[in-house]
Amino acid sequence: MTMLQNIRPHYRLLALVAFWALSVLPLLSAENPKELMTTACNNEMRQRKQNALWASQVERHTAEHVYREQEIDTVDGPIHRLLSVDGHEPSPSERKQDDDPLRELKENMKARQALNNNRDAEEKKVDDLLGVIPDVFLFENQGKQAEFERLAFVPNPAYKPATYEEMALHAISGVVLIDLTERRLARFSGTPTQQVNFGHGLLGHLNKGGRIEVNRVRLSPGLWGTSLFRTDLDGRFAIFKNISKHLDETRSAFEPVPPTNDQRALEQITRKPANFLSTDTRRYRAIP
Repeated sequence: MTMLQNIRPHYRLLALVAFWALSVLPLLSAENPKELMTTACNNEMRQRKQNALWASQVERHTAEHVYREQEIDTVDGPIHRLLSVDGHEPSPSERKQDDDPLRELKENMKARQALNNNRDAEEKKVDDLLGVIPDVFLFENQGKQAEFERLAFVPNPAYKPATYEEMALHAISGVVLIDLTERRLARFSGTPTQQVNFGHGLLGHLNKGGRIEVNRVRLSPGLWGTSLFRTDLDGRFAIFKNISKHLDETRSAFEPVPPTNDQRALEQITRKPANFLSTDTRRYRAIP
């Protein structure tokens, strides 16, 4: 047997070791919870830049009533149309109350511009928060939960919030689930563990306690949507006029829609609202 023949088995062993190291390296790096969270947040921001738009059915529980709406995303902002109240067709007064804002949007260019401006402002706030989440919290890896990685988080005492939104976020502790296949945020569940005063309390305050829950579902490869959003908070939110203290909202029957403006969406949503009363039989992956 030649020297080369003696060496070849060692080469094969080294090659196997190298292949194993390369294959598990991403998994080992994923064990670093901050890096995993950073990757997930970056993927969320990457999808947001794609401007993927969806139509869906929204069910809101509020004031002891159940409201079902059709929602269509547009490049200018979401458009809503009331479908039912407590399982029944809207009354004439409820229909009028829903139709008036839609008519205003169709006929008033300033109203449509305000919708667009609000959407741009909200998109920027969400992007800003996604960008700082890995630094706002300290993360602890709690292991696998089905196909998800479970991370516990608490406020990072070294982080100094720069905005009121960051102050509110920085007060929360909880758990987040990360989908390991696509490195996406699948569930966020948290509780404010300390009171936050905005402007020394003059602009509002967020009390300790309560809960925030967000569930995300995979709609197609690389594209995720929010299927559940719940808030049960206590405080005075003078500076957060767009945040409900008590909200229970679920989304289903997701359908992709082509990029369109609010005018075309308004024509569609007012022309055939009954088409969206049927229940979509598709089921997206549930989070355990």
